[in-house]
Amino acid sequence: MEAKEAYALVDILLKTGVTEVDILGGEPMLVPWMKDFVKYATSLGASLNISTNGSLPDVINQFTEIRTNSLDVGFSIHGFSETHNKLTMAENFSKAIKGIKRMIEAGRDPVVKSTLMYENINQIYDLVSYLAEIGVKRYYLLYEDIIGREKVPRCFPFSVFWKFYSGIRSYMEGVLDIGFVAASGFYPNGMQTQGRCNAGLKKIAILPDGSAFPCNLFAGFEEFRLGNIFVDSMEKLLKNPILEPFRRDNDSKCKRKDCNHYSICRGGCPAHSYYYHGTIEMVDPRCQVK
Repeated sequence: MEAKEAYALVDILLKTGVTEVDILGGEPMLVPWMKDFVKYATSLGASLNISTNGSLPDVINQFTEIRTNSLDVGFSIHGFSETHNKLTMAENFSKAIKGIKRMIEAGRDPVVKSTLMYENINQIYDLVSYLAEIGVKRYYLLYEDIIGREKVPRCFPFSVFWKFYSGIRSYMEGVLDIGFVAASGFYPNGMQTQGRCNAGLKKIAILPDGSAFPCNLFAGFEEFRLGNIFVDSMEKLLKNPILEPFRRDNDSKCKRKDCNHYSICRGGCPAHSYYYHGTIEMVDPRCQVK
């Protein structure tokens, strides 16, 4: 997205009542006008969340100069150096830690995020302890997204993820504020009011050309395109019939009543169901019970 369109997008969102914007990549810190854009958006009342791999600590350092409480910068750290670099296929661990420390020294409050995987599960407890030691106050554990892989890979069932998250949150209570990120179809987390998940209800995804989708995970499926934010009104986008199945579908796709999450889970992420099964009427393939 060019700068002109990005500024126009913020104006459109604020006029329609949307005040929270997540900026994802790729790597947002590579965008040369990002710092000025953040200043503009936050000055108008928008709250921004930027996710970075931390590979550009000198650029990140520029964001410490922005004095606003409406900006959150989230760093992805998936383990200690060797594990993190292997999982990300880049040598960015030390750079990310450098950027985190710079933000903390400047009085900022960065967020650190890790995706829980078989490759790093044995390091997470030590990792969060280390992060707390260097001054990190907020940490999120992410449930693994597997869209884009030909076959369902070896990944944790949600029940295992939740048990691990609950344990580490209890372990770090009073030391580090730990939250989680997972599909609202697995766990509403206080946000879901109706339907299968929050897609098109509490959130919407915008691509660089303005194309709108129920969420970022549906962005690869043209059949779920709601319209274009630069052409269509937000009201028109949200009234698209494509969203009707998300709104009316309150019943869980999962029939495993022996699962501890059965009473709140609706069968996981519909985007994962669609990617692997060709329909949102099926259970998320990650939704397993052991």
